[in-house]
Parts: sequence; C-alpha cells; structure tokens
Amino acid sequence: MSTESLPEFTPEPTTQENSVVSDFQKQLESLEIPPNIDPKLLALWLEREREAIKNQEKPKPPKSKYHHRKLNRLFAAYIGIVLFCLTIVLGFVQQKETSEILNNACLCFFVYTVIGFFVGWLVEYCVNDSVETLLREIIRRSNEAAANTVKSNENIPDQES
Repeated sequence: MSTESLPEFTPEPTTQENSVVSDFQKQLESLEIPPNIDPKLLALWLEREREAIKNQEKPKPPKSKYHHRKLNRLFAAYIGIVLFCLTIVLGFVQQKETSEILNNACLCFFVYTVIGFFVGWLVEYCVNDSVETLLREIIRRSNEAAANTVKSNENIPDQES
C-alpha cells in the first residue's frame, strides 16, 4: 500500500495568528494519506481548514460601533450638529435669506463644536476621576479588611485544654 505525502506548504513568518495554522500543518504532515484520496481535494480541504482557524483567531469587534469613541469627540459632534440644525430652523422661522442662514449655521456649528469638545473632555475627565477614586476606595477598604482579619489561630483557645 503506497502513501502520498501532503502538498508542499511554505509557511509564512511565524506570528501568533499563524502559530495555530503551523501546528495544524505539523500534525497533518505526520499523517499518512491513503492512495484513494485525491490530492487536489485534500489541498482544497486543507486550505478551508486553515482559513477557518485563522478566522477563529481574529479578535471580535465590539458590539457597538461607538464603544471606543472618546466623549469629547461625541459631545463635539452632537452639540455642533444639533445647533447647526437649530440655527437653520430659527433662520427659516425668522424668514432670513438663505445665505445668511447658512453662514450663521456654519458659524454656530464651528463655535459649538469647539465648545462641545471641551465639555466632552471635562465630562470624560470627571468620569475617569470618579471611577478611579471609587476603585481606590474599594481597594483601600479591601486592604483594611484583610489587615483586620485574624490570620492565625493564636487568639482562639485550644479545645483540648
């Protein structure tokens, strides 16, 4: 019974993602392939397995698109856009010319975007500071509780006497 070897595979430079694929390749090279299996079909199957392994190793994106955006950018965008739209509505209510409405709206957009940026920066600083203070307090209380607990049984009288 003759055996065929696996199709030649030149490994890429070793990275964390490729380490699983190279381990998989090493395990496959040690196997004997029966003669009734078509090498082209086997190569196709191996390629699909490599892709599946690579896809499993990729980190999953966060559930929300806006999860990693900073508050200063969000505040700047929201405040700027809301006041841009509000300026346009007020311009139409006051029956001003279109060019004057758009000039005022653009000016308000830029001014309030800068204001929103600083408001968001201040909010982010306050939130980070309060979380850090809360965590430090929890750690301090935990350390105090650990220091106040009885660590040895010296104070407990023996039951034998």
